[in-house]
Amino acid sequence: MNGLTDHLFAMPSFLEGVARVLDFGGEFDEYNFAETPEETDANAIYSDFCAVGEDMWAAIHQFEQELERGAR
Repeated sequence: MNGLTDHLFAMPSFLEGVARVLDFGGEFDEYNFAETPEETDANAIYSDFCAVGEDMWAAIHQFEQELERGAR
């Protein structure tokens, strides 16, 4: 994951991942909780805007490269 869509999931360490193999009861399941539903929504909207921004910068960079290749 790129970090923009996984803010509700806690990232376990390697040893926690190994322990989860034998965790049949789901005792090690862990999530990041927000204080309010509004905070959760705000975090999701922020992540969406960041993802769109990254896509826009990538498209702008690609367009600039294509312009440079066409000018040669």
